Amino acid sequence: MEPLPAGLKIPEVSRFINRANQLRSIKPALAYWCEYHAVNQIVGRSLHTTDDACFAFTKTLIESLEAVKAERADDDAIVDNDAGQAYVEQFANETFARAERALRADKVTRQTADTFDAAATFFDLTREWGTPDAETLQKIKFAKWNAARILKAIREGKDPNESNPAKQPSADQQVQLSPDDPSVRQIISPPPPAAVDGDEPAVAVDHEHSAAEAPPRDEGGYFPPVPSDAAVPAAGQGPVSFAPSDPMSTSPPTTQTDNPQFPPGPSAPPPQFMPSSPSFRAVATSPPAFSPPPQATSSVAPRASMTSQRDINDAQKHAKWAISALNFDDVPTAVKELRNALQKLGSPLP
Repeated sequence: MEPLPAGLKIPEVSRFINRANQLRSIKPALAYWCEYHAVNQIVGRSLHTTDDACFAFTKTLIESLEAVKAERADDDAIVDNDAGQAYVEQFANETFARAERALRADKVTRQTADTFDAAATFFDLTREWGTPDAETLQKIKFAKWNAARILKAIREGKDPNESNPAKQPSADQQVQLSPDDPSVRQIISPPPPAAVDGDEPAVAVDHEHSAAEAPPRDEGGYFPPVPSDAAVPAAGQGPVSFAPSDPMSTSPPTTQTDNPQFPPGPSAPPPQFMPSSPSFRAVATSPPAFSPPPQATSSVAPRASMTSQRDINDAQKHAKWAISALNFDDVPTAVKELRNALQKLGSPLP
C-alpha cells in the first residue's frame, strides 16, 4: 500500500490504515474491515477531494477492497456483514484481554501500550455496524487511557508498572450482581420453600475465524513493536475501571466507571459476558394438593431460624466467587460455588 497522503493523516483514517498494513498477511479479514472503515471515513468527510494525491489513494484503496472481496469470496468474515461484525468484535476482545493480562501481572511494556491502542482501534472499528454499547465504550476509554499512561511513564524514564491501576478486593465484584436475577435473590436472601433447577447455561462460541492462541505474556502478539514517537490516544479523559475479570481502580479517580456504567446516567444493561439466564433458577411451585398449608409453613420456619449471620456472610462470599467464575466462562466452578452458597443457607441442593 502506498504511503498515506498528508491530507489523510488524521487519526480517524491513519490508525485504521496502519493496523491494516500490520495485519494484511496474517489477518486479511481484519485488514479488509480496517480499510473499509477508512474509506468510509475518507468519503464521509470528503477528504478524497482535498487534492489529487488523496483522490488517487482513495481510488486505489477502493479497488484493493473490491479485489480482496473477489479473491476471498469464500471467507464469510469478509463477504458476510454479520460474520464480519462478529469476527471484528471477537478479535478486539482477544486483543484487549491480552493487554489486560500483562496489566494484571504488572508486566506492562511499550508493546502493551501498543496492544491497548490496537484494542481501542478494533473496538472503534465496530462503529461500522452501529454505536457501540456501554461496555465497549468503557473498554475503548480504558484501553486508550492505559496506552497513553504507559508511554508517558516510559518517556519520563519511569517504570509504567508503578502506575498500574491498583487491584481492589474481590468483594467489590458485588457491583456486577443484578438484584433482579432470581438466582441472586435466592442466594442473598433466606431461601424460600422452592425447588432449584441446576441447569448450566450453554455457551456457544464460533471459532471458525478465532484468532491464534494468545501468548501467555504480551510480548508482541500480532503487532510489531510500536515506534517511540508513535501517536497515542489523548489522555485527557479520566481513567476508568473495567472489570471483566479482576476489578481495578484507576487514578486519578475523576469518574466512577465500574462496569457497565458508562457514562453516568440511565442504568446500563448487564455486561455481555454475564449469562442470559441464571445458573440456578428458582422454580415457583404450589404445595401438593394433599399437603395442608400449615405443614408447609412449619417446615420452612425452623430452617430460616437456623441460618446464622455467619452462614449468610459465607453464602455471599460463595456467590461473589461464582460471579467471578462466570466472568471467565468457568461454568463448573460457578455451579459449585452457587451450590456452596445454597448449602450455607440451608437450601436443598439440586
